[in-house]
Amino acid sequence: MSGLYVHIPFCIQKCDYCDFYSEDDKNYLIQDYLQAVIKELQKYKYQYNPVFDTLYIGGGTPTSISEKFLDFLFSSIFSIYPKSCFKEITIEINPETLTEKKAKVISLNVTRASVGAQSFNDDLLKILNRVHNSETIKKAIGLLRQYDINNINIDIMFGIPQQKPDDALNDLKQTIDLKPSHISYYMLTLYKNTKMYGYKLPDDKLIEDMYLKGVDFLNKNGFIQYEISNFCQKGKECIHNLNYWNIGQYIGVGASASSYYNNERYTNIKSIAGYINKINKDEKVIDFVEKYTEDKKLKDYIILKLRTTKGILYDDFKEKFKFDFKEKYSNIIDKLVKAGLSKEEKNSFSLTERGFIVSNKILQEFI
Repeated sequence: MSGLYVHIPFCIQKCDYCDFYSEDDKNYLIQDYLQAVIKELQKYKYQYNPVFDTLYIGGGTPTSISEKFLDFLFSSIFSIYPKSCFKEITIEINPETLTEKKAKVISLNVTRASVGAQSFNDDLLKILNRVHNSETIKKAIGLLRQYDINNINIDIMFGIPQQKPDDALNDLKQTIDLKPSHISYYMLTLYKNTKMYGYKLPDDKLIEDMYLKGVDFLNKNGFIQYEISNFCQKGKECIHNLNYWNIGQYIGVGASASSYYNNERYTNIKSIAGYINKINKDEKVIDFVEKYTEDKKLKDYIILKLRTTKGILYDDFKEKFKFDFKEKYSNIIDKLVKAGLSKEEKNSFSLTERGFIVSNKILQEFI
């Protein structure tokens, strides 16, 4: 299993909480950038001939570029890797950037759309510095439906400053009304290099309340939780993300894109202009690289598997790492089970819903 990620780092306006690399004043470089991305992909094809199962186009805001450039991007990728190669093709969409012409192009090229709604509360959207409002979200979903794009994920955030549990639950109710096949319900995290860093967030008790009530509501409405923040109707898991959580290989192209391939992890430079310049000079665009040691694989395996509801399967773990997980970590397992933060079945260990809330602290116990 292997995934291809394409980073489109252009935005209409940078959200105040966003930690991903993007620019809102470099649109004049879009054409040159897309051409550079295709050159990088061609180079991978020539040097390694990787096989991909999924394609994920993220950002930034991929739909901030014109329908002409979207069509160029898809047609260029598919000239290197035919569309039929991919089991799943996803594009991220911000509601305010979706037009009828873009929806038409998207409908011809993807199997899945991921819409960054974040909230249906207009006051909370303003705190996040989002460009859209609640009506824009509904119009965007309607436009996708109009063009027969029905495999839709909607991103919803909780833990926003001034948000209350009822606000979070109302967001999920409005999300359910739009009948998506997948919902990402995730907690806002503030990073030092963002404008919102230092904002006062809801206290831990409110955060826990938002999460637990949200999980219960989604479960009761037919959405199966398969990862800390991800819920779907039966058979609608995001295959691309499952590959990440299963420690599968992936290649990222574009500025700031990360890869795990041939036992190395590496990240491209975070500069649109610098990336274009290096690609055109046939220079390396990698800014960071490290060997993926057995110790790192072990830590990542534990971290990523415990993000999923299936957790760690003892037999699979022993086959992969040649030692018994339960035997090595028995004291930690017993402590977490007694605290109600994890559960143990005959051949597996996983976190409970309460455990997911404090997963970062729990994972430190193992690594």
